[in-house]
Amino acid sequence: MKIALYSPNFYPLTGGLEHVVQYLAQAMVERGHEVDVLCQTPAAAPDEFPFRVWRRAGFWRKWSVLRRADVVLMFNVSLKGLPEVLLSGRLLAVSHQTPYPFDRPGSLKRWVSRHWVSRNLCCSAHLAADLGAKSIVVPNPYDEQTFCNTLPWVFRERDIAFVGRLVSDKGAHVLLRALAQLHARGRRLHLTIIGDGPEKVLLHRQTAEYGLSEWVAFEGLKKGPELAHLLQQHRVLVVPSVWPEPFGIVALEGLACGCIVVAANVGGLPEAVGGLGVLFPAGDAAALADALECLWANPFDFLPPAEKVAAHLSAHTRAAIADRYLAILSEMLR
Repeated sequence: MKIALYSPNFYPLTGGLEHVVQYLAQAMVERGHEVDVLCQTPAAAPDEFPFRVWRRAGFWRKWSVLRRADVVLMFNVSLKGLPEVLLSGRLLAVSHQTPYPFDRPGSLKRWVSRHWVSRNLCCSAHLAADLGAKSIVVPNPYDEQTFCNTLPWVFRERDIAFVGRLVSDKGAHVLLRALAQLHARGRRLHLTIIGDGPEKVLLHRQTAEYGLSEWVAFEGLKKGPELAHLLQQHRVLVVPSVWPEPFGIVALEGLACGCIVVAANVGGLPEAVGGLGVLFPAGDAAALADALECLWANPFDFLPPAEKVAAHLSAHTRAAIADRYLAILSEMLR
């Protein structure tokens, strides 16, 4: 097939969406398909992908690329990108990676999903329910070549890792409150905060106010092998999001690196964890502290069976998820 992937955001941006598009494009090419990626993200250096990337292309260039394709896969409904797609006459599938608000643009995107899209794919059942249109749940992939378990759990020397953008939605402040409560109870654990963002200064200040400066390390933004190496040193990964994450690739990365995953029971996170970790009510620092205290008192009770982790992860490899997308796109063309 000739497949056009339409995503306003792409590499070198480093969010979950950008990774999903890159993983799928690479896996589709490896299976012998011809892939073009259309995006609005400028390049930081010349592209060296096994597929073509069209950055900030004009209307007629985009129309030409789309017209040449057999099918178009758009990542989230792009109202600005719809005219070229509709004029190309190609069948449109949309991979929904985020909820749409109930304002005028969001409502229009929901209407488009119900009436103009041939196939709606959602990265979680939670997101599918929010979309309110007939859809197929296809979870997101992770990079299985980078994120893997290289150090047995019992030999790990670092306690808790947090990975994410430093914004209030990601809940690092909830984890800091939980850590302070644990210290007040006499359970002194170290925390590594991996990420960057606008709330970095605030989180540093809260760390000092809680008296945790010697117990919390801010590592900054890490990705790829650097991030995997850090996760492989930690016993536990906490994902304390306070907003409904559409999915949560970081949970897969933590499981793959051998961490016990403790995650907020919100959005698509439980689906990413797959029953192989510990869930707590989103935003509840006391409940998170209780979960971590229980975990540290009996850690081996919380280590998930290796065969179940392997089965869950194998269903989320780049190849496995790309095959599910390709099956749906092929069925559209019949």
